[in-house]
Amino acid sequence: MKLSLTVEADTLNVLALNMGRIAVDIDGIELAALIDVICDNGYSLRVADEPGKLVVEDPLPPVTRINGIQCSTAHITRQDNTVLDQTSLQQHDGSNSDWILYTGYGYLLRLNARLYPVLELKRMGLSKACRRLVVTLMRRYSADIIHFDASGEVLPGFVTFDW
Repeated sequence: MKLSLTVEADTLNVLALNMGRIAVDIDGIELAALIDVICDNGYSLRVADEPGKLVVEDPLPPVTRINGIQCSTAHITRQDNTVLDQTSLQQHDGSNSDWILYTGYGYLLRLNARLYPVLELKRMGLSKACRRLVVTLMRRYSADIIHFDASGEVLPGFVTFDW
């Protein structure tokens, strides 16, 4: 988000936080005027009840967002690669090709397109290491999409394969 505004204040303190966030402490300014300017630019601003509390408002409902993670194909075995390749080549006949897609550099798994995606992966013959990675990413990061990419990053703490 980029927001430009001119503020005339007695004191302005800005503290850099992680992931590009900032905390701003402003003395000598009408808070209502600041909120109006931000709202006129299409954003939402709320005053935190207590210092340090993060308050985020998003006009989109949570169901419109999809969480995704990209990682290296080194996390899958050669056999996993073969299974995913064969699966992604199937025709659109209601089989697995509607949720496992070949991207040219790897595979995109749309986990939210199946009721029990890990059981489906097991039925297809994917390795236990691959299924364990998928389960962990789903639980820890609420991943709906996983992109296994040849140039993706190797995730620390997970098994890798040299093929």
